[in-house]
Amino acid sequence: MQKTCLFGEESVYRIPSLVNTGKELVAVCNRETNDNDYGYMELVCRRSEDGGKTWSEVQLIACPPAREISKDYNNSKTAFFIDPVMCVAQNGDIVLLATFFPECKGIMDKKYLEKKAAFSGFDSKIYPVVYDRDGNYYIVLDNGKIIDSKKAKTPYRIEGLGELYKGEEYVGNIYLNGAMGKSDSDMATTFGAPLKAPKRSYVYLFKSSDGGKTWSEGKDITRDIYFDDDGYFLGIAPGSALVTKKGRIIVPLYTLKNTVCIYSDDNGETWQRNRRLPYTENIDEWTAVESEDEIIFAFGRAKKFGKTPVSASGDNGITWIKEKKAAFKAPKCQKNAISVGNRIFVSHPSGKKRENGVISVGEFIYDKYGNIKKIKWQKEDIKINEGFFAYSCLTKLDDNTLGILYEDAPSAHIVFETIEI
Repeated sequence: MQKTCLFGEESVYRIPSLVNTGKELVAVCNRETNDNDYGYMELVCRRSEDGGKTWSEVQLIACPPAREISKDYNNSKTAFFIDPVMCVAQNGDIVLLATFFPECKGIMDKKYLEKKAAFSGFDSKIYPVVYDRDGNYYIVLDNGKIIDSKKAKTPYRIEGLGELYKGEEYVGNIYLNGAMGKSDSDMATTFGAPLKAPKRSYVYLFKSSDGGKTWSEGKDITRDIYFDDDGYFLGIAPGSALVTKKGRIIVPLYTLKNTVCIYSDDNGETWQRNRRLPYTENIDEWTAVESEDEIIFAFGRAKKFGKTPVSASGDNGITWIKEKKAAFKAPKCQKNAISVGNRIFVSHPSGKKRENGVISVGEFIYDKYGNIKKIKWQKEDIKINEGFFAYSCLTKLDDNTLGILYEDAPSAHIVFETIEI
């Protein structure tokens, strides 16, 4: 086994995602200024062109707008990205999605989140909306220009990640609190705009066509995948997304009511969504693999320490049926799964707390017609570490080797390791 600390020398890092493009490994995570689930959080990556032996320097993918960048544990004067998930599309692009919050504490303190409408119809399309301090709403068109609720033009437009202009004058960021010239921090990067986006979660999409060297500007795809009954939270289940044998990208998400997935049949250009996965047991993060006969299996996050809930789909992730729980036990924590040939590998903590990382190994068992009968789980897990183990992500390096990226200390650093299988 080769073990390398990839992230953690100078900042707080959490939530790993890892892919193999065939030419390079790309590792992505959150870089944070404190160890909370809110505060200033960027998306960063490192790359390896030699199978994980050496890595590039840490590279910035996206940074949120902020009024204050601080190591203060309670600092919430910033928007933030959280929970990256990646895959390599059939055309070779790396597709990265992450949850984004305006200035607030995310779902750690729901009283700051808003139930008011985040989208409105105009000219047979759905568009994001922003509000002024009197509660009047305005529609943000695809070109960034803003019209009022009566469809009249305004002098406002949005550029980049929420940067609001009135004519040529910059007037703040729609994702931040406060007003122009009223920031209370010497470290302020910007200030709140007179028009503001609703405080809720958003899903942002990034792409790389050169193995992670450069990344596209983030694109908010929330309006394409949002259902009215989602409320103020629709978030990414981090780790890895699934690319099926037919080329469909299936990305796991969840709301405060349901576990759901979104999918793309054109390498991440457009997205659709199913209603829900009813059999994941807990409304939380989940992960999926595909068998040789194109059945998709989803592994949920249990409500407490115990066997892992499983569901299956025979129609590319649209509808699901309940399956027998997986034999391995895990605590309430994210897990990650991939398939290699007829085997499944699932990384997770094995203790009752977030500790003692393992990879549980299953085998697809087929009948004489090539249809799957069951998953047979090995009694012995592959041991990764002893001690703290939390979020993780797996990728195939070759037929005999896996790469794993995992948290081996609380809100501190992230380790890459190779595992012989």
